[in-house]
Amino acid sequence: MPERPSLRLDDAGPGSRTPSPWPRNATFTPRGLEIAGVSAEELAARHGTPLLIVDENDLRARCRQVREVFSRVLYAVKAFTAQALLRVVAEEGLDLLVSSEGELEACTRAGIRGDRIWFHGNNKSDRELALAAERRVGAVIVDNVDEIERLTREATVQGIELPVLLRVLPEVEARTHPAIETGAKGSKFGTPLGDALEAVRAVRAATSLRFEGLHAHIGSQVLAAEPYLRTVDTLLDLLRDLRRDLGVTARILDIGGGFGVTYADETPLGLAELASTVLARVRAGAAERGLDAPQVVVEPGRSLVANTTITLYRTGARKHVAGSPTLLAIDGGMADNIRPMLYGARFTIAAAGPLMSEQTERVTLVGRHCESGDVLADDVTVPAHLAPGSLIAVASTGAYTYSMASTYNRVGRPAVVSVVAGRSRMWVRREDPADLDRLEVPPAGAIPQVQPPEGIAIRAARPQDAASFLRMWKAVVAEGVHVRTEQVRGTVRSYRRRFREPWSDREAWVVAVEGGRVVGNLHIQREEHPVTRHVATLGLAVDAAFRSRGIGAALLAEALRWAQRVGVEKVELSVFPTNAAAIALYRRFGFVDEGRLVKRSRKSYGYEDEILMARWIERD
Repeated sequence: MPERPSLRLDDAGPGSRTPSPWPRNATFTPRGLEIAGVSAEELAARHGTPLLIVDENDLRARCRQVREVFSRVLYAVKAFTAQALLRVVAEEGLDLLVSSEGELEACTRAGIRGDRIWFHGNNKSDRELALAAERRVGAVIVDNVDEIERLTREATVQGIELPVLLRVLPEVEARTHPAIETGAKGSKFGTPLGDALEAVRAVRAATSLRFEGLHAHIGSQVLAAEPYLRTVDTLLDLLRDLRRDLGVTARILDIGGGFGVTYADETPLGLAELASTVLARVRAGAAERGLDAPQVVVEPGRSLVANTTITLYRTGARKHVAGSPTLLAIDGGMADNIRPMLYGARFTIAAAGPLMSEQTERVTLVGRHCESGDVLADDVTVPAHLAPGSLIAVASTGAYTYSMASTYNRVGRPAVVSVVAGRSRMWVRREDPADLDRLEVPPAGAIPQVQPPEGIAIRAARPQDAASFLRMWKAVVAEGVHVRTEQVRGTVRSYRRRFREPWSDREAWVVAVEGGRVVGNLHIQREEHPVTRHVATLGLAVDAAFRSRGIGAALLAEALRWAQRVGVEKVELSVFPTNAAAIALYRRFGFVDEGRLVKRSRKSYGYEDEILMARWIERD
């Protein structure tokens, strides 16, 4: 059999000298890859692919491990911002570091208190600074003098004293990829060392700000201790100058994060060894300069989440190219993992299903997106038996994979699940076409003029339509997939009564009739509350034998004309995400997605989400 990737589950953590790229609770068995007792095949069948799978107990163990060696730890949420993950990290005692309004909002919605959140970033907006003050964040890491002035105004408005750290540019090369190096000379991040005294003086002059210390971040995927030690020396030298020139002391030294992890063959410094080396340098360096040793704060992101997570793909087309490795396509690519294309990142790849053959082959894994550069892994070894639909697992995808994902080619971002003790739990559901349309603005223009198909009359319902309508409605309900209703309780008599006044300024019952038989129906009703009276909701149904003939469009056009005549300004509806034909019709009429109600309907076969759609009505 082909050799499986080695999983050293006893030493796969960030403190190990020989860490594995795979989650700690991942194993390769005769059934294929399993994570925390759940097979990859089972997870893919249940949740689809591409799929991110988080080993939750591994994540918790890594959080505890970093807390054991550093006294103050902030999780850099930019690495992976799923709210379920933020809650796990907070439960394990870590605070959080955000860099934008969106990340702050995610932490707030995850239930994290403001005083457990620190805010950084090189170009914070006025709104972000105001939010930092309003939420009473634990600290703001200011980047420059202009930001200090703007933050002072916001904190003054709130009537608070806001803790502040100054980010400085240490001019230390981290020896990592240039795109993720942040502390070298010329970086956009932080105040130059020569301007640091002026910046601290500005903080000290602001009665609404309180200077707490210095911050520096040298980059990401740093594999050695030496760059951190040079950063510590630089910061301690600056603290010495601040005390000498301004009489300022600081209680915090934030050295950032960026600790390296294993992707393919990297061997990062063990976390315990790194912590011991850095903390010893801080204590000794402070003593040499006559300073009290400050508290060291770290901001790991990648090192906490990268190796806890894998991504599953299914294989597709296979192409043989003379003189080159076989091209093997997967059902994802650059939209869900852009890092190989941006940074040349390399990942450990493995077949996730059962091994069926000893033969292997060299392949290049290519994505499904319309770019020649959409290559996930170049010239890697996989079992030769992989066929369309086989599972491929990619290790170490917890950091920046989902955070940097896009919807290129209108492909929704993947789902995220966690696994614990043989069970999986959805963290982030898969984006579908309804999600991708949610922000679309409907086109301006009049209500479409739609003629019903030949032989079909569109008119207000009449009492004598009740029996025929009820037969049509029961048939639609019996299909069990398009409408909420599963049991029709209305009677012919009740519908006769409703159809006596089918057209008023409150509601309209419209039917499509062929030779006296009702084959379609639409009901639209405006809200009764004075504040929402400008809004109406509608429901539409067409007999299965008469669909795809334009009846639904004719009914919908008539309903919108009613709304326009009675002064309704907005028409709303809900539809199951699986009802693609109905969604397409509504979009053609200018309806756009406004939200999604998860598990809104509990049907006999299970739960259904509902897509909320709406259209504004122009006046005549």
